[in-house]
Amino acid sequence: MMENERKNRLRDLARRLLPEGGEGIFIEWRGNQRLVAEGIDGLLEYGHSRMTVSGGEHRLGIFGKGLEMRFLSETCIVIEGEIRKVCYLPEDDDHV
Repeated sequence: MMENERKNRLRDLARRLLPEGGEGIFIEWRGNQRLVAEGIDGLLEYGHSRMTVSGGEHRLGIFGKGLEMRFLSETCIVIEGEIRKVCYLPEDDDHV
């Protein structure tokens, strides 16, 4: 299966699983070195050990060592480095 076809099938599956409205952040994580997040609407925090992005009502934390933003657009971010943890953050997270 071609890479784009695989991504499209995964996105379709994710859209069916998301609540009405389809808001959310789609994550592609390759090993522990590269993460692509689509569906973002802002970069809230940038650091070498922690980055935080927002997407709709969600906030996503990316934690690691030597993190670097390789690409940023209105809806997508690519982060490289030693990624150790990725999780949704509560609204009351005081780091941002």
